[in-house]
Amino acid sequence: MHGVILAAGEGSRMGEQTIDVPKAFMEIQGKTLYNRQRAVLEPYVDELTVVLGYQHETVLERFGPSRRVIVDRWDEYDNAESLYRALEHVRDDDLFVLNGDVVVTARAVDAVYERHRSVGENVVAYVPGIQSEHTAVRLDGDGRVTAYGKLPGHRHAGLGIIDRTYADEAASFLRENRREWYPSLYQVVPTTGVPISPEDHLEINRPQDHRIAQQRLPLS
Repeated sequence: MHGVILAAGEGSRMGEQTIDVPKAFMEIQGKTLYNRQRAVLEPYVDELTVVLGYQHETVLERFGPSRRVIVDRWDEYDNAESLYRALEHVRDDDLFVLNGDVVVTARAVDAVYERHRSVGENVVAYVPGIQSEHTAVRLDGDGRVTAYGKLPGHRHAGLGIIDRTYADEAASFLRENRREWYPSLYQVVPTTGVPISPEDHLEINRPQDHRIAQQRLPLS
């Protein structure tokens, strides 16, 4: 299993918090999101790569992640390009994917990991409950993803596994849809949903999320 943290975007909605670093490298309660993400992923993966773009020079200078993929023209694409680059970098292993602005508990990571072991296909975490504020997935009666986007559905949790069996198919889709959100691929390759508790999930995407994070971190 190879871990990937997607951290190429600017995170412009965060204002001053991301003037010189992407969201994953914001420091909250004494730690960057990246350090928290590494801590929960590393027990489940053999190697960990971070995909960088915006302010990658600053990230490399300050934090020096040993394994990284650089998206040079990051502002021309959406995060489908980031995951595509990661798949090109790692084609012979399962890919444990975590969005750079998401913090989850070990319980959430373990739930995704174990579901992947049991079904042997792509899996994606979601927070149960139909809502329209955040991007969402819809599931069929067997728990497989049928739709993703800004639609009423279960909140996409920014955590999942791309099974190596589907790596070529996923890479082909992402290559053709580089300016889209990568979870769109879950509609076209077999993907099982994994429910996780909202207590095990935190997304920092807006200034108000930063304030909430200061109260909730560390997740336990």
